[in-house]
Amino acid sequence: MSKVAAIFDFDGTLSRGHIWTGLRRYYFEHERKKVPLVLAFLITHLPLWLFSKCKLSDEEAVRMKWAEDLSVFFRGASKEEGLEAFRWVVYNYIVKSLRSDIVDILDQHKQSRHVVIIISGVFSNLLEIVGQTLGVPNVIGTKLEVIDAKYTGKIIKPVCSGKNKVKLLEEFIIRNELDIDLPSSFAYADSAFDIPLLRLVGNPVATYPDKNLRQFAEHNGWQVLP
Repeated sequence: MSKVAAIFDFDGTLSRGHIWTGLRRYYFEHERKKVPLVLAFLITHLPLWLFSKCKLSDEEAVRMKWAEDLSVFFRGASKEEGLEAFRWVVYNYIVKSLRSDIVDILDQHKQSRHVVIIISGVFSNLLEIVGQTLGVPNVIGTKLEVIDAKYTGKIIKPVCSGKNKVKLLEEFIIRNELDIDLPSSFAYADSAFDIPLLRLVGNPVATYPDKNLRQFAEHNGWQVLP
């Protein structure tokens, strides 16, 4: 029998924060030797973000590059060192930034025995810890490349963002042999770049949406929270 899924974006939807902020805090407090790398990342990437906000560059492309290039922070680190950083970010930053109202909705879906899935451009290793914290075993994120038990500083493409979320979600459903009734399922996201994901289900919910998503949702009669 097909099951109903409840699919949640993470940054901006379940969480008010951003992984970048959590990682920056971790390195400034615990790995000062990497502070120059963090500052260099900010110097090279902040202008890209500003250009995108001024409509001088493609915002989705900038978001994907930002997510992809964050992987450089882990270059040369062991999986254990990466896990230490991810745990610190989750327990000392992300847990405090969770939206309690959206977590309550997630819990309601769990109580209804729906298949709850968290999907995000955030690194999958970190999302797994988030999933453990929220009692959600199904997570889909951007994968970090590991060779000889060390992070290479690269990702395994694609970045889990925009249309790629739909592709990776469909692959996840097939790989795990999940029989999902998408027309009866729910999806929650905050960005207009998540419209392809939201359109995949029968119950899309624009959650703390940006301006473009709010307009699109209202035009199409979608639920908007709050």
